[in-house]
Amino acid sequence: MLPEYRRNTNIGVGLGVLAQLIGFIASQYVDIGTILWLAAILIYGGIILFIWGLWCYAIGKGYRGAWGLLGFLSLIGLVVLFFFPDKHKLPKLT
Repeated sequence: MLPEYRRNTNIGVGLGVLAQLIGFIASQYVDIGTILWLAAILIYGGIILFIWGLWCYAIGKGYRGAWGLLGFLSLIGLVVLFFFPDKHKLPKLT
């Protein structure tokens, strides 16, 4: 994977999952309307961040960024992209 995309992938996937998780927990345990709006924003924002992270992951592995749309499948999309072979594998130094 190209190093310049590794950071963006980690940020997008990590923050995307965290935002979705916090939004989901907030929506389950709070009945106040304002908090529900905030929870919805967190969930949808997390989905966008996650897809952006997978977009960077696909480009970093040498594929078209559109493969990042697998983020709509959530963690299943991440697992699918994980098993794509890396076209930018760096040679091992021995």
